[in-house]
Amino acid sequence: MTAREQMAGYIALQRLLDRRSMLKRERDTPPEALAALRTQFSERHDKLHAARTQREALQTEQATLQREADALREEREHFRKQKSHVTNMKQLSAVVSELDHVETQLKTKEDRLLEIMQQLETAEGSIASLGEESPEEKGLREQAEASWNARRTACEAELTNVERELRSVQRQLGESAMNRFKKLWASRKPNAVVPTEGTACSACHGDLRPSLVQLVRAVEELQFCDHCRRLLYDPEQFPASA
Repeated sequence: MTAREQMAGYIALQRLLDRRSMLKRERDTPPEALAALRTQFSERHDKLHAARTQREALQTEQATLQREADALREEREHFRKQKSHVTNMKQLSAVVSELDHVETQLKTKEDRLLEIMQQLETAEGSIASLGEESPEEKGLREQAEASWNARRTACEAELTNVERELRSVQRQLGESAMNRFKKLWASRKPNAVVPTEGTACSACHGDLRPSLVQLVRAVEELQFCDHCRRLLYDPEQFPASA
């Protein structure tokens, strides 16, 4: 195998690996528009769930406090009636003390019930303003999901073809050439084989010796950048469409 043939094989490998990496990113990363729609849907769902959970907790507390307040009101009436039947100061003092205690407890619960009513009003307002996803919003999101799923399917099919081409190029290069590429790839991935940019390396942008530029163009031997040690090729001799 000539140096030119080996270089062509290495360039094909690099381009196929680049294509595979790009396809995997595209397959695994939703488009920005879809990601924004998902975030919007998720945030709305979470806020709506939180507001409904808060409303349920407040309603439960409200029901409990209402029962306790009703019981205290009955107890207050009991002590009021008892107060009117006391026969001495000692009994009066005891009844008044109990009545004050009940009044204090009742006021605490009534104050909390008022707070709950205000908080329920706020929660109901949040639920009403958030609402469920509208048919238009749902349709837009589902359309974006379907479009991305179709693109993911296309990416999978193209990945299969890329993997097939990679295996084909590897067979053509042979074990020795592939072992050399693997060593280079292990130390310089994801860009182990790079084109020159005029008289510079396109990867590290280091200036290349004029003699090295000529050797790269001649393709009689594999040539490496003096700075980053990546394999260099002349893009005019190995265009991307080749």
